[in-house]
Amino acid sequence: MVLPRKKTATLTGIVIPTDWNDRQEVVAAALATADEKEYPIAGNKKGKELMDLLQHQVEATGALERDEKGRMVITIRSYIVK
Repeated sequence: MVLPRKKTATLTGIVIPTDWNDRQEVVAAALATADEKEYPIAGNKKGKELMDLLQHQVEATGALERDEKGRMVITIRSYIVK
């Protein structure tokens, strides 16, 4: 079985919260783009850094791949706050 290659992309959007823990702390985020799509952000080091930039616009570059739910998830390699 051949695994699909990850696609590298640069997306611009606003970092939004998508999940909270029992103490109402944000534990997951996504990048909401101008075309009304949301890309969940993987929990790697750069992705976790974006948790401090909720409601900020960023330009993020990283690998896009589908998760088990069929959503396109971005694993952030680099980003610029706009």
